Amino acid sequence: MAGAGVPEHHDDPNDRLVFRRGKLRPRENDEVRMMREALEHLDDLPRVKGILLELERFYNPVTNGSVVAPDLRRLVVGLLEAGDDQGARALLEAHLTEYQKMDDRPDRRH
Repeated sequence: MAGAGVPEHHDDPNDRLVFRRGKLRPRENDEVRMMREALEHLDDLPRVKGILLELERFYNPVTNGSVVAPDLRRLVVGLLEAGDDQGARALLEAHLTEYQKMDDRPDRRH
């Protein structure tokens, strides 16, 4: 019965799994989902402002700060207000890429 609670796709290295409630489950990352939502709706400034403000309230234990820093939020919103959607997109995409890399960093204890 070894592995009875492990999903069949457990050997896929691209799947990020977490042990919750006694079972191995796909990792739920609301922060990544929210950043992607903001990227998809750059033409909706109030929506993006709300998403970034909420992400600013989320704690990132790796950086000991917020998921989206206040300076980044203000810069992205400023670019959108100035009509520079591509600049805002570039900043958000770069931030999302860096955020996702945090899980891939090697263990620094060695």
